[in-house]
Amino acid sequence: MRLIDFALGNLARRPARTALTVAAIALGIAAVVALTSIAWGFEASWQKANDARGTDLIVTRMASENSLPSAFAALEPGKTLLGYPHVHQVVGLLSEMLSVNSKAPPMFVFGWEYNSYLWDHLKLLEGHWPASDTEPVVLVGSVAAALLHKRTGDTLELEGHTLRVAGVFESAALVENGALLLTLTQAQLITDKPGKVNVLNIKLDGKASDSEIEELRTRVATSMPGFVAITSGELVSSNAIVRVSKAMSDATILIASLVGALVVFNTMLMSISERTREIGVLLALGWQRRTIMQLVCGESTILALAGGMIGILLGIAMTVGLEHLDLMRGKIEAVFSVQFLLAVLGLSLFLGIAGGLYPAIKAAALLPSRALRHE
Repeated sequence: MRLIDFALGNLARRPARTALTVAAIALGIAAVVALTSIAWGFEASWQKANDARGTDLIVTRMASENSLPSAFAALEPGKTLLGYPHVHQVVGLLSEMLSVNSKAPPMFVFGWEYNSYLWDHLKLLEGHWPASDTEPVVLVGSVAAALLHKRTGDTLELEGHTLRVAGVFESAALVENGALLLTLTQAQLITDKPGKVNVLNIKLDGKASDSEIEELRTRVATSMPGFVAITSGELVSSNAIVRVSKAMSDATILIASLVGALVVFNTMLMSISERTREIGVLLALGWQRRTIMQLVCGESTILALAGGMIGILLGIAMTVGLEHLDLMRGKIEAVFSVQFLLAVLGLSLFLGIAGGLYPAIKAAALLPSRALRHE
């Protein structure tokens, strides 16, 4: 009989304990998969939105690490930036999270400068674009339209202002599909922030070298006190929600690892205690001590890998379910990379080895004469 068959047989003899151990590991791994994929997905969704807009640099306040950067008066900073070399366009953007009605979840509301390049990547599914920057209309993303049950010609209310739905659009970025879009002038009016934006988007002329872009960033920092020019990736990574999500993910990995290792450790220690006579017989029959260690570690590894694989599937299912909740739809797009899932499986393997190592050493150290007398 092969060693693995012997290990599987030992686990099958105690089905309740085996199932509970696998379930405990699976739950921990599922939490790791769900939280980590959501944290990475939230960051990737915002990164994708910024990249889809074609923005080269973003100018915002240095302390803007909130979920949405603080609003600031855009007129003077915009004029200053337009005077810098290679700056082709400077476009203001205002973002808010607003409630549309009592039955719908809060949604991102974007105010984009009228007739700017920010609109170019969107695909109009129905209706028309705003005719002017003062037209009191709103564009609805495809996901938001489904959530709100709105179509072209309907009306919706934002902060006490009634707006007509001019059209429904689609974007390559999920976070925009779940959002409402207005001209910047209308967004400033609705949020009572005249002349203010969260960020200034810079579109370069395409001739700037990497060194010239760095010079531009340095110039912004030195000539515009309180402001910083950063890439979209840097803006997203400094976002408070992204940082908290990643911290929660790291904490979950640590806790799941400790709990998983302890569960495996306890299970194998109890198993060794119950099988003392059996191990004594094996040693008396000539089994080498390293074979006993391999057997025990093999059992713990099988438990951990089974829990890991079930946990990965459960974590993916949980994340997909969360993505389809009304509160989360259009805000997150979970990321499941092959490398990440293999790393999680590697974590399961580590838990199995770590949890089974001491029981394996203890089992291998048994004296056959004493083990055979064990009751």
